[in-house]
This record gives sequence, C-alpha cells and structure tokens, in this order.
Amino acid sequence: MDYLTNYCVTELNIKNSRFIAELFPVDTQSAARDLLKNQKQKYADATHVIHAFVIGKAGEILGMSDDGEPSGTAGRPALDVLKGSGCTNVMLTITRYFGGTLLGTGGLVKAYGDSCKAVLQCAKDNNFIEP
Repeated sequence: MDYLTNYCVTELNIKNSRFIAELFPVDTQSAARDLLKNQKQKYADATHVIHAFVIGKAGEILGMSDDGEPSGTAGRPALDVLKGSGCTNVMLTITRYFGGTLLGTGGLVKAYGDSCKAVLQCAKDNNFIEP
C-alpha cells in the first residue's frame, strides 16, 4: 500500500459550488477525529465538510461521513475512491460551499468522487511513497 508524505489540496467548481478536497497523512483514528474537528472549525462557514479515511497496514480501519448531504452521496463515494487507490494512513476532507444549484444525488456522487480523484492524482504525482 502507498503512504502519503505531505498534505495536498485541489479545488473543483461544479455549477457554482466549490469543492475543496484536502488529503492529510494520519496514522490513528484519534488523529483523524482531531483533524476533522479542526477542519470543521476552519470551514465553519461552509455548507458541508465531509470526510473519509483509510488507516492501518492493510487499510483495515475505515471511516466516513456525509455531513448532512443525502445518505450515501458524499462520504461513501469518497471512501470507495480512497479504498480503490491503494493508499493507507490517509484522511480526506472535502469542503463544499453551496453555489445555489441543486446537483441531485447522482451529481453529488460524481462531484465528491471527482474531487477525491483529483486530490489523489495530485498526491500521487507529488507526495506518495511506497513502503
């Protein structure tokens, strides 16, 4: 499995909604919780701050949240992309600022999935190492 060595961030604008995807190295659930708390404080004015994490030597510890988005439209797609990436000890947050246009459930799944893919690509280009 790959490990993240440095923080990485990307931003997508989809129908005037801003999706800020941030990837952090973490090695415990406690660290992931603390990081999420800090992100929610940092982006207190955002509509949603969803998260997903994969932790452990074999990526066996997983977590995610939709943070108020319709069930299964934000955290689950992000977690699925993270699991499929082959990386571990990584925490993803995606902050959404609503732009006034409803995306629908399919649009949300695509937006959050694409945000996760974009930040992973940035990280793989610059910040991942193999054990």
